[in-house]
Amino acid sequence: MTSRFGTTFRVAPDLLLEQERAASAVSRGPWSLSLRGSDLDDIAFDGETVLRSIRFVVRDQDWKTLPVVVDAVDQTTSGLQLRGRVGDDGETVAWSLSVDLGSSTLRVAVRAEVTAAFRRARIGLIVLQAPALAGTELVVGHPEGSTTTTRLPEHIAPHQPAIRIESLTWTGDRITTTARFAGDVFEMEDQRNWTDASFKTYSTPLSLPFPVALAVGDVVEQSVELSCARADGVEPAAPLATPLAVTVLSETDLERPASEPVEARVGALLDSLVPTISTSVSSDPDGGRSGATVPDAITELLVEIDPAVVDWPAILDRAVRQAGTRALDLRLVLGTGDEAEPVLRRLRDAGVPVGRVGVFHRRTHLSESALLIALGDLLRRLWTDVEAPSPVLVGGTRAHFTELNRNHARLDRWTGPVAFSVTPFMHDRAGHQLVESLDMQAVVVADAVRIADGRPLHVGPVTLGARYNAVATTRAGAGATADPDLRAGFGAELVPGATDDRQSAEALGAWVVASVAALAVPGVESLSYFEATGPRGLVAADGTVTAAGRALGWIAELSGRPRSAVVIGGRRLDVGSPVSTEGVTAIAAVDAAGETVVILGNLGETPVRVVLAGASDPHTVDLGAGAVVRVVLAGSGS
Repeated sequence: MTSRFGTTFRVAPDLLLEQERAASAVSRGPWSLSLRGSDLDDIAFDGETVLRSIRFVVRDQDWKTLPVVVDAVDQTTSGLQLRGRVGDDGETVAWSLSVDLGSSTLRVAVRAEVTAAFRRARIGLIVLQAPALAGTELVVGHPEGSTTTTRLPEHIAPHQPAIRIESLTWTGDRITTTARFAGDVFEMEDQRNWTDASFKTYSTPLSLPFPVALAVGDVVEQSVELSCARADGVEPAAPLATPLAVTVLSETDLERPASEPVEARVGALLDSLVPTISTSVSSDPDGGRSGATVPDAITELLVEIDPAVVDWPAILDRAVRQAGTRALDLRLVLGTGDEAEPVLRRLRDAGVPVGRVGVFHRRTHLSESALLIALGDLLRRLWTDVEAPSPVLVGGTRAHFTELNRNHARLDRWTGPVAFSVTPFMHDRAGHQLVESLDMQAVVVADAVRIADGRPLHVGPVTLGARYNAVATTRAGAGATADPDLRAGFGAELVPGATDDRQSAEALGAWVVASVAALAVPGVESLSYFEATGPRGLVAADGTVTAAGRALGWIAELSGRPRSAVVIGGRRLDVGSPVSTEGVTAIAAVDAAGETVVILGNLGETPVRVVLAGASDPHTVDLGAGAVVRVVLAGSGS
């Protein structure tokens, strides 16, 4: 799916934001980049991409990324001048950004003026380096003039790989790059923690107090200057044009290579099984009452209950109703172990099967030792006289892998299963980020398996937007009055940014196939995606199964079955990237009848013909843009 930097194919349009569809290709001399909204992406020098992106961002007191609106883009003799505004409801910040491309330097400068007072967690420029640079030597220049030589981390770094940054120097395949920062003190974090495909350098160290109040008229000015040179000392092939000129083209006008047939081959059985596939209870007002149901093959339903929320009995009752004969996967959010007993008694008395019970602290989002001990005792006591087996107790975090990565030492004495969630839109809602997160999911789960050290993993909920804000500085209310009908919904229904129109995109089915291919490694027992029904669901409220729901239903039919290796275009999809360079993804397994079932998806905008080998007769499959299909290779199982 990716080269050293970014996607190698054009992403299916229904996964892209409008600003991505209207991207421009900018070039001058040895420099080239993509302008997507206000983002300067895929910055290349002499044909080698040196940075993923330089961006201007504003994040409010709860770390929500505020929308950046571009009002004007003007071409200058040496680059670009952009003007715009930031804000959710009306303008909060007015900004201007200049891009100057020289013979060996590229300078980006921003001036942002506050037009409506607010409290910020962050404001300024960020620089994104590619995850493929992991292991690369990095020289960090500090404000006092000293330097530190380190390496970009190979395993996902739980904390900042570099701090007190004034400059960074590294060498890629051919190009040595130095980035110099001005206007603030910068530091770096490993965004792979959140499945972002980057190492991010940002302003204002997290060690300083936040949020910070900004008044009308406050001004922030920052700049980043890149200096590039070929490591072999040879001059770049494309000198600056004379007279000075900048070329700006719509990316849709760029030549599109013709699609060639792609060979796919199903290989030997892998040392892994397809995990159990589940989904979460619907949090929208309808809650499945209109009759929409998920595919029968999805045999578990996840529900999160916080007893501090006054509507918790109604939420639990909805989960019991929506589960039907499915087993429940209960995730409890507690302050003390005593809060769990009313919930567990109500659940036990409902008579539904309960497969797992996870427990997480309301403040830390982690399974604190005291809670695990209390819940273990309570489950044994309450299920003593129940014919059904006692639920399996699950620890870990209800939040991102980040929290597990930073705090797993606190779980060293816990020997049971471990959970964490995945939210690709934590920092960036771009379709390119959504697709690029797939490679990072493979990296994340590999590190999670290492941390779990033999303990089973349960990954999920996997959602596009965050179902709750794990980093908010504003405390959410518990609700003043109970509403047994949940007419306003609950949970993710009430969280800004949790809902995204791309939930119903055709290409999200292909994305799900790739996500499962990335996460279904040895040690992972279950994967939970999205909600059952509604705007974040596998099934729309009118009963229409989404492409994601259809794909997950097909995959769920293979739960517990041995996976087969799949090679597409020469790339083995269970090792590293789950997507081929052409944008094709797949997962294969041998079903109970001994037949190999292959689920194929196309994440690209270009239709692809796949010639599928591995059976007595090759299958030819035509995959439209964003399409997902199921193919049975009769008699091919081992």
